[in-house]
Amino acid sequence: MTIFWLLLVAQVAAHALECPPRTTSIQRLLDEAFIPGAALMVVNSTDVIYEQGIGYHTPPIFTNRRPVDPSTSIFLLASISKTFVGVAAMQMVESNRLKLDVDINQYLAPQMKVTHPHYPNKTITMRNLLSHSSGIRQNIEEEYKLYVPGDDFAKRNLSDVIKMYLSHENSWLPVPPGNLTYYSNIGTGLAAHIIERLAGISFEEYVREKILKPLGIDTNNAGYRLSIFENNQINLVEHFVYNASWFDLFQKMSPNYNFSRVENSSDWFQAPPFSFTIYPAGMLRMSAHSLSQFLRSFLNNFRSILHQPHSIHEMLSIPPQMSYVNMSDVEFSLGWYWQTFRGRRFIGHDGSLPGVRTSMMANEKRNLGVIILTNGDIIQNDHHAEKVKATIV
Repeated sequence: MTIFWLLLVAQVAAHALECPPRTTSIQRLLDEAFIPGAALMVVNSTDVIYEQGIGYHTPPIFTNRRPVDPSTSIFLLASISKTFVGVAAMQMVESNRLKLDVDINQYLAPQMKVTHPHYPNKTITMRNLLSHSSGIRQNIEEEYKLYVPGDDFAKRNLSDVIKMYLSHENSWLPVPPGNLTYYSNIGTGLAAHIIERLAGISFEEYVREKILKPLGIDTNNAGYRLSIFENNQINLVEHFVYNASWFDLFQKMSPNYNFSRVENSSDWFQAPPFSFTIYPAGMLRMSAHSLSQFLRSFLNNFRSILHQPHSIHEMLSIPPQMSYVNMSDVEFSLGWYWQTFRGRRFIGHDGSLPGVRTSMMANEKRNLGVIILTNGDIIQNDHHAEKVKATIV
């Protein structure tokens, strides 16, 4: 942990002594981190304890700014979406259609056989995919090609995208599947593809019918496609990136995705509505209030959608693992992860995409949960990104 990070956390902690913190204190923290707005929720298993919108859908360079509302503002959840893949996988296990520890190729089409090119005799399992221990690595050059405008992700099926990505040697670690973890969007996408093959419907349809609807989440205001919100576009939170010096690099890295400069600002550029062809890994959208229904169900062991008592424990169990990139404070379970902040353990997931930073965490006892959805940005991975991270922590 760097001195810079410690100083940031100490500065933020000074504001956090208020309980609950004043909205003016939170607004000041957001402004200092160039986060235009945030939707905040605190829940227990039965009730919403705290619900607050702070800031706006757009940065201060605009005059007509829409305030963030936890009930109506629609945020892109980013990698919080992966927790829905974990739940769906456990539903498949309960229905005896999926085994977590067998070769995934028995669930894939013959023309889509997946093996590690350097270790073809080593089995890749669903548990490996969900706990990021499959040997698949992040191939930055290929991953940025996955960003597409609007709902263009729907023009390609998951199997074709995954096959193309995995055909590159740089998409694999030089270690076998097993206990070494390396965070992978493609691994999650492959897990979702297996689920849709077993279910006989697309993964987005599966989530709508088997998770969102049973939890009472309004499917007219939650889903993967922007077209769902065609009559509610005013509530879609927009995505902006602070520090326009990164503009040319972003354009070069993601040629399919048209970032645009904000005309009256030299400091901000806009990420127009976009999708990600591995959509199950990060493209679910909904309000903080809708997400709180999912989180409260989690605090209740997902009793309405997981029907066997051991399912939640299986999903949250931590397979033997060691991080390939020294993420020592993170332990991956199945679609979720455990993380330690200042000596305290939390379970959940966070997420980041251009103009998006989110977090959904519960305490170790799982009797209290927090949701923070923002249109902050950490993609540059610089000092500004560290400031955003520290503010949300």
